[in-house]
Amino acid sequence: MRPNILMLFPDQWRGDWLGAISNLPLRTPNINALIARGVSFGRAWTPSPLCAPARSCFATGKGYGRAPVANNLMDNPPDTPTFYARLRHGGYQVANAGKSDLLKGAHSWGIDGRHVVNGVDQLAQLGFSHGFDSAGKKAAEKAYAEACPEPYTEMLKHRGLIDRFMADYAHRSVGKEKPPMADWIEGRIQRPPDAYANVAPVDLPDDAYNDNFVGAAADRIIRDFDPAKPWFLIVNFPGPHEPMDVTADMATRWRDVEFPLPHLRDNADAALQQDIRRRYAAMLENVDRWLGIYIETLRELGRLDETLIVFASDHGEMLGDRNLWKKQVPYEASVRVPLVLAGPGVKPQGHVPGLLANLLDLPVTFLSHAELAVPGDYEGCDLTRILKGEGPPEGRLLTSGLGGWRAITDGRYKLLVGFTTEIFQENLQFGGLTPETFETGLLFDLEKDPLETENLWESAVEVRDRLLAQLQIEVDR
Repeated sequence: MRPNILMLFPDQWRGDWLGAISNLPLRTPNINALIARGVSFGRAWTPSPLCAPARSCFATGKGYGRAPVANNLMDNPPDTPTFYARLRHGGYQVANAGKSDLLKGAHSWGIDGRHVVNGVDQLAQLGFSHGFDSAGKKAAEKAYAEACPEPYTEMLKHRGLIDRFMADYAHRSVGKEKPPMADWIEGRIQRPPDAYANVAPVDLPDDAYNDNFVGAAADRIIRDFDPAKPWFLIVNFPGPHEPMDVTADMATRWRDVEFPLPHLRDNADAALQQDIRRRYAAMLENVDRWLGIYIETLRELGRLDETLIVFASDHGEMLGDRNLWKKQVPYEASVRVPLVLAGPGVKPQGHVPGLLANLLDLPVTFLSHAELAVPGDYEGCDLTRILKGEGPPEGRLLTSGLGGWRAITDGRYKLLVGFTTEIFQENLQFGGLTPETFETGLLFDLEKDPLETENLWESAVEVRDRLLAQLQIEVDR
C-alpha cells in the first residue's frame, strides 16, 4: 500500500533548534515524539540557503546552479517538471498549503491562491491538484501595497484587520541601507534590523496570524482528501522567518525564559537578544502545535498508520551568531536544517548525530515510497535504506550554494569557496562562479570547531584538495 505523505516545511528553522536534540529551553513536544518514533538526521543541509532557490531545487530535484531559480527575484517556470507533478500523474492527490515561494515574483496568487494567468492554473501546472499558494510575511505586505490579491491578505480584508496588519508591518523592515557584511561581523553595526529588533507583539488575534491561517487550512485539506486515493500535502508555514511578529498570547508564554546568547557577537544588548530568541522560540512552538493537531486529525480519520510524516525547513537562520541575521551565508546556522521522518517504512532510530542528508534526498525518497520511477537527473539519494535501519551509504557528501559561493562537507570537514563578506548580505544571491573561485577558500573541522572559526585551508592540504576536487566535479556535472 502506498503511503500518504504529510510534510511540514516551515521557513527559516535552524537545524539545531529542536528540543529533543539541544540543551535549549524549547517546547517542541510533537516533533520530539516524531523523532522518537522515526529518524532525525543530525547533519542535513539545504541545497541553497535562500527561500526561492531552495524550494526550486527541492521541487525539481536538482542542485543549485542546475535548478531554474538562482535568486529570490526569480520564479520557477510553472511548466518545469517537478516531483509534485510526478506524484500527481502517479495517482496521488497533491496539495500545497501556504507559501510555496515558487511563483511569488509574479505576484499572481489571486484570491484563491491558484496563480491563474490567462486562464491557466499555474499551481496545477506545478503539480498541485489541491490547495493554494499564499504570500509569506513581508511578501503579503508588499502584495497588498501593490494591489495584488492573495489568500492571506484577502482574509484580513474580509475580517477588517488589514489596516492593523499593514500599520504593524511598516515598523518591521529589514532596512534600506546596504552595508557590507564585514560591518556587521566586525561589530561596526550592532543593532539588529527592525525585522528582529521590533519584538512588540503583532496587533492581530491568534486565529488571524499567518502561520495559523496556513495551519488551519492544511487541516481542512487533510480532512477533504478522498480516502480512496493516496495523498501528498506540503504545509509551508511562513514562520519562523523574520519579522519577529508573534501574537500577544505567543509572547506571554515565553516571558522570562532565558536562552544562551548568540555566538561570536558582543551581546551588550543581551535583553534584546533574549526577546528576539523568545519570539523565535514562540514561532517554533506554534508550528509544533500544528503538527500535534495534524496527528490527532490523522488518528481520528484512521489514517495515521498509513501516513509518512516529514518535518524539515528550507534553510536555517543565523539568529545573531557572528552578528548576522537571516540566511544566505554558508555557515552551519544558515545551511543546516532539521530533517525528521516517521511512519510506515521507518524504523525508530531517534536522533542520529552526524547522519548526512540533503533536502534533495526527499523527492527521490518520496517517489520511491510512492512506487514511482525516479528521473535519472535527480541529484538526491534514496533514504529508504537508512529509514529501514540498514545504515547510511559510505562516502556521502553534501553540497550547498548561492550566487558565487559553494560549500561541500563529508560530515566532518567542510570546505567553501567564493564567499566574501565585503558585500551586502542580500547581494550574495546575485554573484556567479569565476575561474578564480576555486583558488582560495575556507576549510573547517566541524567536529573540533563547530563554530567555524579556524581556517585549515593551508594546514590540512590533503583534506582540502580531496574536497576541492569533489566540489569541482559537483559544479561541473
